[in-house]
Amino acid sequence: MAESAPRNRFTAGLSAAWSGLHLSTRSVELRTTYVQLVAVLLLMASALDLLGIWAVLHFVPIEGDASWWATVALWIARVVGIVVVLLVAPLLSLAVVNVLFPFLGERVFIAGMRVVAPARAAELEALPGTPLVPSIVVAVARLMLFFALSGLAFLVSLVPVAGAVLGPLTQGFLSARGLAWELLDPYLDKLQLDFGQQRRFVATHRSALVGFGLPLMLLMAIPVVGPLLFGLAQAAAAKLVIDVIEAPPA
Repeated sequence: MAESAPRNRFTAGLSAAWSGLHLSTRSVELRTTYVQLVAVLLLMASALDLLGIWAVLHFVPIEGDASWWATVALWIARVVGIVVVLLVAPLLSLAVVNVLFPFLGERVFIAGMRVVAPARAAELEALPGTPLVPSIVVAVARLMLFFALSGLAFLVSLVPVAGAVLGPLTQGFLSARGLAWELLDPYLDKLQLDFGQQRRFVATHRSALVGFGLPLMLLMAIPVVGPLLFGLAQAAAAKLVIDVIEAPPA
């Protein structure tokens, strides 16, 4: 039983992601705020994709006189680097938007919550939330933690042979968890959780957050098309809150 609980919460997170995306399309209010959020995120994510891919190709050059094994190794490094860029760009875009335009994510999240649980949406909307400066401090600290852990994932990717697999897998786990954490930012902000409390919250719900963030991360990693789903994913976080995080224990 001890091993099945994390698995159940992981699948519950997966289910919340898919059903949340579907339910989000029903909200008229969401459609009016969706365009504002997606327009900002689309520009930012596309810019990060282009900049990141350029950096990978620029800093991992392949010389014409390189040996065949060196050429293969460099191409593998390029592919791993581009995969990491595509996985990280959506999360970084959302993190920056949460710092600069926190009201956009909150509007979309509350709109999604009204579809899932109108009474809970009213309760959360009435809460004052974290003041602006402490909220920005938490968002920046969260981003710095992600950078630090991603740096470790990059070091793992440098391990010969195994690193080509372990590096992207590690980064995928970090990005899935980090994306779910960012999508829950309006909820955590309303609860006025500081950075330490948010880290404990994430540790408690790690399996559910990874299950929720994994499919969304893979969809959002698709250049141009992926960022169009940001608004729906932000609203879908309401489904994760009601069905998993605030659900009575079995």
